[in-house]
Amino acid sequence: MQFLKSLFCLQGFDNRSRFSAICSAIYAIFIMLVSAFTGMFFISLLLLLLFSSIIAFTSLRRLHDAKLNKTWLFAPSLTFALVALIIVLSEQHSSYYLLIIPALCSALLLTYPSSTKRSFILGYEGPVDMKEYQAETHLGKEAKFRIEPTLVGDNSISYNNDGSATQHHVEGGSNSYGKADIGEMIRLRLLSNKKAQLLLLILVALLLIGITGTWLANYFNSPSHSLTEEKIIQQSSSLKSEIARTHPLAMPDNYTLYLSEQKGITINWQADAVNNSQLWSQLTAQGDESCKQISFEKGDSIRTLSVQVEKSGGVNNDYFATFSPLDSQTLVQALAFGSKFTLCGYDFSLKGSQAALGQNTQYAQWVNY
Repeated sequence: MQFLKSLFCLQGFDNRSRFSAICSAIYAIFIMLVSAFTGMFFISLLLLLLFSSIIAFTSLRRLHDAKLNKTWLFAPSLTFALVALIIVLSEQHSSYYLLIIPALCSALLLTYPSSTKRSFILGYEGPVDMKEYQAETHLGKEAKFRIEPTLVGDNSISYNNDGSATQHHVEGGSNSYGKADIGEMIRLRLLSNKKAQLLLLILVALLLIGITGTWLANYFNSPSHSLTEEKIIQQSSSLKSEIARTHPLAMPDNYTLYLSEQKGITINWQADAVNNSQLWSQLTAQGDESCKQISFEKGDSIRTLSVQVEKSGGVNNDYFATFSPLDSQTLVQALAFGSKFTLCGYDFSLKGSQAALGQNTQYAQWVNY
């Protein structure tokens, strides 16, 4: 329990070993739990908030230990929160590599040594009582007297009146015992070398580009987003084939009108056989551009929803151009009072169309004289 309390302590100090251990454990546990709860956004969000808080607290204690400005706190914790949110939202395993970004921020914070000598217990010193984790060595009953502490390397051992001995790990600053700090040397070398900084930035940028590209590729190739053009056309063709064509009306220039249940008009004619079953689809906005709309001689045009081709035997196929029910009245008016129209590269005369439409009660309702 005391160890858990120390994870959320605001006033204590964390040495470099404890800070790196906490961050590494958080990254590993986060990956495992988020993978286990994929698709459960609320649980993943709670894990994100919990782990971001733990990293923020240990970063703060590490800053206390190194006597650094507290604005450094936002580097490891904020980058982890942003990356973790991307991972949760994307639900892509390739996005886990983004954790390298907060790991680099944490690694930079690790290069700063402790500012003063401290007695750490499990890498922590602060108001939380961690004595239960101290290593104790019980001496014989004859050791009843106190011996003054003796320094050996980086450890201090004190003997108490009850015969017990307590060992404290003491970590000093960059110049403790006259030894140079390797982490600080690496940081100073990096900060003084512009080429090394530029190379590091380029590597991070390439990493981000690679990860983003992989994530986008996986996203658009996933089952929920990989509806290919062929599948769309198949679905559209299946949908259109289920639309009932009723009330056929043969028109003078060898084409026929049909009505759907929703009062949408379909124009049918026979033309050359083609390999494609669908010449145009507004759903995909792809196909034969000449089938995109029906054009009348005065420049008026109406978009088609789709143009399908069905085999009718022989050298010709049946073409079916389907229009929206919203355009039914406009289309019938143009057919009744126009002189010709063009559709899919074929020209049709409208001579006699007014009489044919006016004699059919289904279409006459749209003819306004």
